[in-house]
Amino acid sequence: MEVVKNQIDELNATLTVHVTKDDIAENVEKSIKEFRRKANVPGFRPGHVPAGLVKKMYGNAIIAEELNKIVSSSLSEYLVVEKLNVLGDPLPSEKQEQVDFATQDKFEFVFDIGLSPEFEVKLTKRDKVNKYLIKVDDEMIAKYIESYQQRFGSFQNAKKSSEESMLKVDLVQLDDKSEILTDGVAVEDASISIKIIKDEEIKKQFVGVEEGTIIDFDLKKAFPNDAEISSLLNIEKEKVEELGAQFRATVNEVKEFAKAEVNQSLFDNVFGDNAVKDEKEFKARIIEDIRASFSRETKFKMMLDIREKLAEKLEISLPEDFLKRWIIATNKEVTAEQIEEEFPRFITDLKWTLIKSKIAKENELKVSEEELKSAAKQQLLAQFSQYGMSYIPDEYLDKYAIEMLQKESEANKLYEQEIEDKVVDFVAEAIKTEEKEVTIEEFNELFK
Repeated sequence: MEVVKNQIDELNATLTVHVTKDDIAENVEKSIKEFRRKANVPGFRPGHVPAGLVKKMYGNAIIAEELNKIVSSSLSEYLVVEKLNVLGDPLPSEKQEQVDFATQDKFEFVFDIGLSPEFEVKLTKRDKVNKYLIKVDDEMIAKYIESYQQRFGSFQNAKKSSEESMLKVDLVQLDDKSEILTDGVAVEDASISIKIIKDEEIKKQFVGVEEGTIIDFDLKKAFPNDAEISSLLNIEKEKVEELGAQFRATVNEVKEFAKAEVNQSLFDNVFGDNAVKDEKEFKARIIEDIRASFSRETKFKMMLDIREKLAEKLEISLPEDFLKRWIIATNKEVTAEQIEEEFPRFITDLKWTLIKSKIAKENELKVSEEELKSAAKQQLLAQFSQYGMSYIPDEYLDKYAIEMLQKESEANKLYEQEIEDKVVDFVAEAIKTEEKEVTIEEFNELFK
């Protein structure tokens, strides 16, 4: 058995695997014995089916399976030994001749391969990209403070309700004569947020009321969603449909939402106990957060500009016909039209992947376990902050980060992000970057 490479051009080649029946004879015999042991053939006891009958019934299938095994392993071994940098996977040649497993003693299997292009990455100060810095203005700071005040605000007692009020009410079901329904649904201290009432006329009934006010209303008009009614009345969703719509609400409490005051309590809620001592420090930390929140976006923009600059400079060629075949072969649900539409983006991403890998390899850029763990913790912090959890003890972050990195897909994704960051930083140092301060509106326009 041997593998022969035929170079078609710089980016395409074929691999021909030559196999004889002698190469697989031993494995074929083992498989036949295994079939004899398991085969259930009428007229024969299990394990006593004649070998000749097994060969007649399953011989070609066994030969095909063993050929497939030896061809696959031979291709993999050849690619490793010869250190071939291939794109995608070997594909059976469209010129492959039909195989007759019953009569042939020798077989040839031809595969097409796409080769990764050879190129050099030379970076000089003549290469230039902009490094955009987003201006942090008073309006941004005010919006951040406002969002924190909303997040850590609370409902306070009020005399009269507004559209923003929350009411605590006792609810009882009524009959068609507006009398309390015997054995009807009754709930004490249910919470109704006036602003989520859907019917405008009913909403007006609840605005301007005080404690003790009694309101008769159509519950199903107020809340057309069965899930909302189910939650409000604490009954199963399936029972809502058969439920009568008329209810009476007796107001027990009127509460109005109040934004949190800008004081030590808010500072502690946002950044942890005593991490910030006064409003000046509070604003300084907010400015840091704003800049940090934009750092990923500004770096992403720089990555896009670097990618475009290097792709244009290096003029990398790829085996595009092979790659289209490979995408179709590995994504059965993808149509030819989708391939044509998405292929330019695929090629752009692939070129950047090749450039990125080459820069990382040649300059020994790596991501350590500690760096990966730190990146996981940062990602987790960002996720927690979306739910209003700005301070998470480090021991919990460590635990969650370890769990996150135990998932191979998550770890690989995070590694790729970190190595890309290192490549972008390396390129930014090697070429000329000019800082350019822009407003957030101007920055967003750059992506259009």
